[in-house]
Amino acid sequence: MTTAVRVGTRGSLLALTQTRQIVRVLRRANPGTRFEIVTVKTYGDEYRSMEIFRKTSIGVFTKELERALLDRRIDLAVHSLKDLPTSLPKGLMLAAVPRREDARDVLVTRQRAFLEQLPERARVGTGSPRRRTQLLLARPDLRISDLRGNLDTRVNLVLKGRLDAVVVAAAGLKRIRRYTRYVRPIPETVLLPAVGQGSLALQCRASDRRVRAVCRAVHDLDSALRVNAERAFLSRLHGGCRVPAGISTRRDGRRLSLRACVLSVARPAKLEVELTGSPTRPENLGRRAAEALLRMGAGAYLRQARSGAR
Repeated sequence: MTTAVRVGTRGSLLALTQTRQIVRVLRRANPGTRFEIVTVKTYGDEYRSMEIFRKTSIGVFTKELERALLDRRIDLAVHSLKDLPTSLPKGLMLAAVPRREDARDVLVTRQRAFLEQLPERARVGTGSPRRRTQLLLARPDLRISDLRGNLDTRVNLVLKGRLDAVVVAAAGLKRIRRYTRYVRPIPETVLLPAVGQGSLALQCRASDRRVRAVCRAVHDLDSALRVNAERAFLSRLHGGCRVPAGISTRRDGRRLSLRACVLSVARPAKLEVELTGSPTRPENLGRRAAEALLRMGAGAYLRQARSGAR
């Protein structure tokens, strides 16, 4: 009897939904392989306060899944790639990056309003420093509220009238197929997405050839090239998923284009750069973008963020 591939995931609606979608594709591509979904509770799921996320942001949704891989309790982990630190534990690797979903952020309101249509001093919820600063650059009058919680929790704050709007990732709402009638996309010219936003990551033990082979069916080369550039950018900034930085990548034939920014958390300000390079060396492009921003003074913004300035 063939041993099942145990696929680890967080227990949230979004995490389970995207893991089930991946497992369906894996089953079709590997008809002789059994798959078993295993729910793993992470630090970020147990402790949701904003203060904890300000103090401990790197790996709060991924470390327990990685530990389960190393302990051989699971064989494969499905992550939202934007939550996955750029430095992986020894013995683990990215087995596949599936086709990327919409990387943009969206505005959720009862009236399905665009950002510019929100009333003056509208109350907008987000727990992201990246979103907060870019929103205030576009609309200095907004009142930004810190919040955490799953997608249902955040959207319901709007539907119940406690907030005028919340900003969330487009990909999450598309995957759970909820609340789309309340959504307006925010252009990347206004709000650059997080590194890896809209992408999933399949992680396994580097020594597990069977699982690595199984994952080939869902790997998307174009998506992988783009997120490799983005993760190299974040790695060069020495940052985790809550570093106040945004990035957008596009592949056009033989060119890979990138627009990135580093943001102040003390005031509405940003430094931005645009570059192009070869898709055969995406990591070089990402590092070049980070180094250009550091030369422009981005280090001061990063130190602000690390010291908890607000």
